[in-house]
Amino acid sequence: MDRSCSLRRLIAVACCLIATGSLLPACASQKKLHETELAQLLRWLPGRYDNAAQAQADAQQGVQPPHERLALAIVALDAPMVGRDAFYVQEMAADDPRRVMSQKVLTFEVTDQGIVESVWSLTEPRRWRDAQLSPELFRGLVLEDLGARPGCELQWKKTADRFVGVNDRARCRGAAPGADGPVHVESRVELGPEELALAELAYDASGRLVQGRQDEPFYRFRKQAP
Repeated sequence: MDRSCSLRRLIAVACCLIATGSLLPACASQKKLHETELAQLLRWLPGRYDNAAQAQADAQQGVQPPHERLALAIVALDAPMVGRDAFYVQEMAADDPRRVMSQKVLTFEVTDQGIVESVWSLTEPRRWRDAQLSPELFRGLVLEDLGARPGCELQWKKTADRFVGVNDRARCRGAAPGADGPVHVESRVELGPEELALAELAYDASGRLVQGRQDEPFYRFRKQAP
C-alpha cells in the first residue's frame, strides 16, 4: 500500500516537471512578443501633438462644451537613474504654451502581466518646465525628483492597428477639484502611429463622475511632428 502511494506521488511529480518544462518555452516566447510590442510602442509615442481637429469638429457640430484645445509634448528621457524606457510629458494650452496644464514622467517595462506603464509626478515641476526643448536636462533626474502613483499603473495591449492602455480604477486614488475627499481615477489611452487619445475620469466614493466627461471622454490628439 505504501509503495503504491509512493509510486503515485513520483508519477505526479514527474508529470508536474514535464508540464512546467513545456510551459517555459511558451513563457519565453510570450515575453519576447511583449518586448517586440513595447519597442513599437516606444517608437510611436514621442512627438508633438494637438487636438485642433477635434476642437474644430466640436465647433462645427455644436458640441457643448467643446473639448479644450490642448497641445502635448512627449520626449524620451536620457535619465540613467530612472530607467531606459522613460518619457517626459507636458500638456499645454494649444494657443498659449506658457499655460502648462500638467507635467509627468512615464516609465514602461515588460512584466508577467505584459506591458506596464507607471506614472510619476515631479516633486518640483517648475524646475522641469519646458524641458522637452532641452531634454538633456533630464540627465540629472534621480528617483528623489519623482513622486510615485501606486495603484495607477496602466496595462497595455496590442490590437490590430493600435495599442490600448487602461488602469484599475479601484486601485488608483487621487484628488479632484470640488470632490469631497479622495477620488478613484480611471485612465484610458489609445496610441496609433500618428494619433494619441487620452481620457481621465474621476469618481467619488458613491461612484459619481466628478471630473471628465461621459459623452466623449477622450481628448484625441494628432501628431504634428516626431
